[in-house]
Amino acid sequence: MLFVDFDNTISCGDVLDALIEKYSRTSEWKKWQTDWQENRISTFECLRRQVGGLELDKDTLLDFVRHVAIDRDFVHLQDWAAATGTELVIVSDNFDIIVREILTHQGIALPTIFANTLTFEDKRVIPSFPYRSPTCLRCAHCKAIHFATYRGYRTLYIGDGLSDICPAMRADRVFAKDSLAAYLLAQGKPFTRFGSLGDVVRVLSEHAPSRTGAGPS
Repeated sequence: MLFVDFDNTISCGDVLDALIEKYSRTSEWKKWQTDWQENRISTFECLRRQVGGLELDKDTLLDFVRHVAIDRDFVHLQDWAAATGTELVIVSDNFDIIVREILTHQGIALPTIFANTLTFEDKRVIPSFPYRSPTCLRCAHCKAIHFATYRGYRTLYIGDGLSDICPAMRADRVFAKDSLAAYLLAQGKPFTRFGSLGDVVRVLSEHAPSRTGAGPS
């Protein structure tokens, strides 16, 4: 199983940050971001406030995210997964409607996606967090819970940030950059550093499993 984060891993830059900065009806989002970074509020509470503070309708949101660039090597990562019989799953603290729109607009075949959800009432945006764990203050989407669905499979994880810590600490092999890499280094958790998904594809291709060995161990 190959689990992949979305923002700043598949996408080029943080999509939510750009969206909030442009469409928030209050400058309080900056304070909430600082409070989250300094562990005064949880990821869930930060996102609930920031997304709840957006003022835009669904069409405006979709039009904005269509212009987001992605790492073009994501398609090569999908090719590697298909060739080796590895299931690729996106796990994101972003929202499913955003992830799907970006990939679809880029002509990317959609894999399984686990993400938060949005509903709209005129120009009010209402976030929901179906995969939140009430016992974990770090995550609004507890990405590691999806590992249980694939128990018995070897887990590979690719990510970059604080929301990737929980799954990265549990995965069999991790590719990390930025703040996730710094955290894993401090914790002594082995990982492979990457700059782009092309780096990941090159490493995986050197140690590609056969299709017959891709199922449960």
